[in-house]
Amino acid sequence: MQIFHKMITAIELGKNWVRGSRARKFRGILSDPIFVDVRKEEDVVEHLKELRLKLKPDVEDIVVTNFPMEDVLFNTVDVPKEIRKRELRAYAAAEMSRILNLSSSEIALDCVRNPVGKALVMVTKTRQLNEWVSNITAAGFPLPDVVIPDVFKYLQVIKIPVQETSVLILLMPDYSAVITYVAGSPLGIRTFSHSVEETLAIVSEETGLSKEEIAQELAKSGPNNARSVFESIVIDLPYAIEREIIFLLSSVVSGSLIRDVAKFYVFCDPIDFAPHYARLFETVETFQGKVQTLRPEIEMKNLPMGIVGLLLRGGEEFGKNKLVQI
Repeated sequence: MQIFHKMITAIELGKNWVRGSRARKFRGILSDPIFVDVRKEEDVVEHLKELRLKLKPDVEDIVVTNFPMEDVLFNTVDVPKEIRKRELRAYAAAEMSRILNLSSSEIALDCVRNPVGKALVMVTKTRQLNEWVSNITAAGFPLPDVVIPDVFKYLQVIKIPVQETSVLILLMPDYSAVITYVAGSPLGIRTFSHSVEETLAIVSEETGLSKEEIAQELAKSGPNNARSVFESIVIDLPYAIEREIIFLLSSVVSGSLIRDVAKFYVFCDPIDFAPHYARLFETVETFQGKVQTLRPEIEMKNLPMGIVGLLLRGGEEFGKNKLVQI
């Protein structure tokens, strides 16, 4: 029997929360995301059940979810010219099996081919992927069609506008990442521990301001308490990111130097704080004159960026067979 998919169910799990949304393809967002707090000592399946009861997904929905970055290994491999598109996954699996000394049945992966003869490979252990999917199905959700590394939900909503070597600096609630782009395609990813959510929590505790009030204070031109606290926390961040970028470039683009990078793009979740981070990077010589903030390419409709990214990725599955991917 042929199934006609009409809706997308997006399930997003963070370190301390679960949220989701349903949307109809080409007809905008039909329901707001449901926010449910999840603590480490609590059963995530129970909160997923609560989410399911509020979302009311259908068995015919395209289901898409994120996957924790701490369980994903990113690697850049050289791809011989004779390897065709349909052969790339098998080639990448063989390479990663050799590198990790694991059988192909023990790993699950996907890859993005770059025009410069390389591929960005994302790999996790099959056991970890199965456990993640099992939590979702145990809560009563249909089997996910797509499971993507968490960072890729953001890459769905932004576009790198240059073809030269550039770096995307992603500053997110749970973690942050630097991504090297060549010819407009991601070539290498490196994550680090900076958390925007934790940073704002400290500023809020020190100043008594809400997240929205902190953004308003930082937007003011003159000095103020919120700005002083914020800058005291992130003062060393540009230098830490500079080191991460240098390491990433050396591992994915032979002979490439940080001074050769054409642009450093800053994307932040929440988006209101991107200009304040960008201004911080401009104080360091390496970044001066090359920093540009990015905004989502589409309207967010008052939804979290991660949720919108998952919905967009789910929309790509219409017309395909049901398949779990990573």
